[in-house]
Amino acid sequence: MSESPSTTPDTTPAIADIAVSGARSGGDRLLSYAIPSPIRGSLDTGQVVWVPLRGKPALGVIARLHDEPPSFPLKPMLAPVDPQARVSTDQLETARWMARQTASSLYDALSLFLPPGTSHRARPYLRLTNPVFDPGDFTPAQGRLLTLLADRGETSLEAARTALGTKLTSVVPALEEAGAIATVYRVSGHLPKPRRERWIRLRNDSVPEALKRAPLQEAIVYTLRRRARFAADADGFVPETDVLDQTGAHRASLTALVRKGIIEVVERDYALRWSGSDRGPDSVPELTPAQTDAWTAIERALLTRDSTPFLLYGVTGSGKTELYLRAAAWGLRHGRSALVLVPEIALSSQVADRFAARFGDQVAVLHSGLSDPERYATWLGIAAGRYPVVVGPRSALFAPARNVGLIVLDEEHDPAYKQDSAPRYHARAVAEHLARSSGAVLILGSATPSVESFWRAQHGDVHLLALPQRVGPGLSTTDGSRASTALELPKVDVVDMRLELHRGNTSLFSVPLQELLAGTLRRKEQAILLLNRRGLATVVLCRACGTTLQCPYCDIPLVYHRDRERLVCHRCDYREGPRRACPTCGGALDYFGAGTQRVEGEMRRLFPEARVLRWDQDAVRRAGSSQGLLRQVERGETDVVVGTQMVSKGFDLPRVTAIGVVNADTGLHLPDFRSGERTFSLLTQVAGRAGRRGPGSRVIVQSYTPEHYAIQAAAQHDYDGFFSEEIDFRRQHRYPPFVRLARFLYRNRSDAACAKSADQMARKLASHARERGVPMDLLGPAPAFASRVRGEYQWQVILRTPDLELLLDGLPVEPGWIVDIDPQSLL
Repeated sequence: MSESPSTTPDTTPAIADIAVSGARSGGDRLLSYAIPSPIRGSLDTGQVVWVPLRGKPALGVIARLHDEPPSFPLKPMLAPVDPQARVSTDQLETARWMARQTASSLYDALSLFLPPGTSHRARPYLRLTNPVFDPGDFTPAQGRLLTLLADRGETSLEAARTALGTKLTSVVPALEEAGAIATVYRVSGHLPKPRRERWIRLRNDSVPEALKRAPLQEAIVYTLRRRARFAADADGFVPETDVLDQTGAHRASLTALVRKGIIEVVERDYALRWSGSDRGPDSVPELTPAQTDAWTAIERALLTRDSTPFLLYGVTGSGKTELYLRAAAWGLRHGRSALVLVPEIALSSQVADRFAARFGDQVAVLHSGLSDPERYATWLGIAAGRYPVVVGPRSALFAPARNVGLIVLDEEHDPAYKQDSAPRYHARAVAEHLARSSGAVLILGSATPSVESFWRAQHGDVHLLALPQRVGPGLSTTDGSRASTALELPKVDVVDMRLELHRGNTSLFSVPLQELLAGTLRRKEQAILLLNRRGLATVVLCRACGTTLQCPYCDIPLVYHRDRERLVCHRCDYREGPRRACPTCGGALDYFGAGTQRVEGEMRRLFPEARVLRWDQDAVRRAGSSQGLLRQVERGETDVVVGTQMVSKGFDLPRVTAIGVVNADTGLHLPDFRSGERTFSLLTQVAGRAGRRGPGSRVIVQSYTPEHYAIQAAAQHDYDGFFSEEIDFRRQHRYPPFVRLARFLYRNRSDAACAKSADQMARKLASHARERGVPMDLLGPAPAFASRVRGEYQWQVILRTPDLELLLDGLPVEPGWIVDIDPQSLL
């Protein structure tokens, strides 16, 4: 009997396990989909695709391709994202690690690596797979759709339905099955195309003598030569607009040089970069002995690709940024990129200025405040290797930089490095993981290191590098070189506001603070007044019955904002007009407490000639960004800055010589184990804005509890003394770093439902720990500090254990619950 000819079996994977947007959190939580025949073989692990979920298209990332069908029928996936997007194998592994560490979904972690705009809503489009077809092979309805696509080309499903007057419910699947058409999903309303800009560079160094008779052309060539030495991108190109601005030449001069073959021109998408033109080229200073010791250790790690973190503990103004710059320069010489993280967008511009002054157009800034076209163009430029130095907040950690050799977390203690939405990661932990996996050097810089980081440094898990002195201006030495001088830290005086009241002073400003401000204004220097509260009055109270005006949805006091003439809830942004009488008894209302608006008003009353600038969230929202406010201060257009903690974040403000902390107690007595640490860091950091160019600066700290160890240590610039007190408190009460915490938060419009769910979660957590033999205890279930937010009650359960790592696998994560591993606050 003859054998039938054998056919080669199709070994292409037919099933994809996909991490899908909107799937449940916790673990991988992958969903399996069948791969349609027309696209089978064209997909790869890490590719971004559209899949059906609850009747709607949802984004997903392929985590695994295989041929192991389950016991139930699978829905087919829809289509790959167009234009194609994918994550690398390393990024997929990092996302898996993050999903486990943050108890979030794999897709939430993967979404951090996707290009800007990928998450926009998708619309299905239809297109022919073969323009030649026989209408006789199809039904009349199918033939009409094929004819429409042949006439129009690719058409949205919505447009096809309108044109043919039918929903095409069965027509489209049948034609897809026959391989006649394909459905692709495109982002609705494509991202606006970034504007194009011209970049230029010299073809060679030989310049014809004839250019001496064309001074503008000669100026362009000279400028390009100079910029190529310090401010060109990785390929030697310079933005055309920069050269024209610096030389005063016109486009005609450039065109003539192009015709002569002296320069070449390329067009690129516009991306936000920092040219550093305001500062000019940066001079490289001599290092102090402490900086030299630190740099020797960092350079050794760069050579050996040792990823053990460095904790660069240096007082404010001690020259930490210079070490970041040198490490980045070393990396650029060796073909490695640098990621430089700052706590907030507001600080990005000043740090970017420093790096651009050293590295020119090789620096890009990436953050959520950019427009979609700017972010996308910048993202593409980084991926292409044009910007090997990336500056930005925590999201810049996921920029597609090539061959990362350096990661910097400046102000590593700042709570802004913890994301407050899923995935709730801490940039410090992710940076450590990325450094280990890529062999990059990680530098954690701070004048007030987090208690956990300093404790790890004491136990050898982190290399400690100390910069104990400020670096002053460079002075010429006898051999003609320039050496840095040391500067004293500003003198800090603590004023007991209880005594001020006893002496009859009811002003927000103590007598010493008023004297300090008067002297600063006379010398035409700048001052900062800090109060970490917005608004005019923080409590509106009835003097007759004691009723406090509260948010009807959050059960916290409303704050009166005079500039808006509104009572505002700082949690949910509920607003209402100012009331004339108490809603309970009709009595008169008094406005108590103080915010930045009241401080601004008091400053203008006492010193009417002073130019006062308020710098808080309200002012930034009105201005559009912090950059304009920062430039006003840098140019000397204001005398006194009144602000919240935003003004304490690492800014280098040379003219500031006086600091006044209006009330150091605002966050000190909150029921949170980090309240002392936050207060110490805030006071030390804001004091560090003064006296960065010369001696004689002074800080006044006003407090009603001046004896508290956090305030006393900040006044003495004594981090070691603060750490000693704080670590004893943490050890005694079993808080990090001696244990790890996981916060489980549930919200519901019914308080009883919250209590019931919280009790059930507590039981599940206890059972989960018992099954694994892990010791732990629970704080709660109990109402959260803010018991109601946006009309929903909040209950929480805090899990506390020294072995949280053993509990992460299979951790109970129920729908509706918010899980925060290693929370930065319990409020």
